[in-house]
Amino acid sequence: MALAQELYSFPASKLDFFVAQWLQPTREWKEEVLETVRTVEQFLRQENFHGERGLARDVRVLKVVKVGSFGNGTVLRSTTDVELVAFLSCFHSFQEEAKHHHTILRLMQKKMFYCQDLLDLGLDNLGVTEGVPSGLIFTIRTRETWEPITVTIIPAYRALGPSCPTSQLPPEVYVNLIKANGYPGNFSPSFSELQRNFVKHRPTKLKSFLRLVKHWYQQTHHPGPSRPHPQCGRRIQMGHSCSAGQPVSETGLLL
Repeated sequence: MALAQELYSFPASKLDFFVAQWLQPTREWKEEVLETVRTVEQFLRQENFHGERGLARDVRVLKVVKVGSFGNGTVLRSTTDVELVAFLSCFHSFQEEAKHHHTILRLMQKKMFYCQDLLDLGLDNLGVTEGVPSGLIFTIRTRETWEPITVTIIPAYRALGPSCPTSQLPPEVYVNLIKANGYPGNFSPSFSELQRNFVKHRPTKLKSFLRLVKHWYQQTHHPGPSRPHPQCGRRIQMGHSCSAGQPVSETGLLL
């Protein structure tokens, strides 16, 4: 990966070359990662999560959506973090999602230990994240190069219905969200398709610009504890503890 100062030495007329040379992943590498993740998606679609009190007897995944940079087409080279949102049939409201969220995570975790396809990919470090919202996180490896891939699965309520609209949402969606009175960010995965589509169908030029912004942000504002950066502004410090030199994962960015 090119260092941040190399970006500053490139004239504007050659930024497309910089993105292609240093930031954009090769098609072969990206396909290898996505092929590995498809095994996880297949597990989610085929598995039946049941057996817990308070849940329907037949709990299935209605849809799996890749979000973050792999979903919207702005992934940086060598990024090995993939986020999936799984919409479940047992969630009929935001309140039900909040009530059964951790139960579903435990069921998924239990089922994964018996999935031979995932075990064949070196399933490891399986646990629950402490973020908002919480999710299931684990490591698997690509079949060809055995490169570790970190996958995060977040169960969610399908608030937007079977087909994700690209225009204005019905007002009742926002009314239900307000009535749920959830902690800020808890229900954001329900709107992940809107977030993804906002970038996914934009021109390549814009996606290249977003890659540049993410690269600059990672290298300049989060260089690690050994290289605190003097340009770290107060807004970044408040949002991401930049003054402490804590790195932020690529999927932790909003772009």
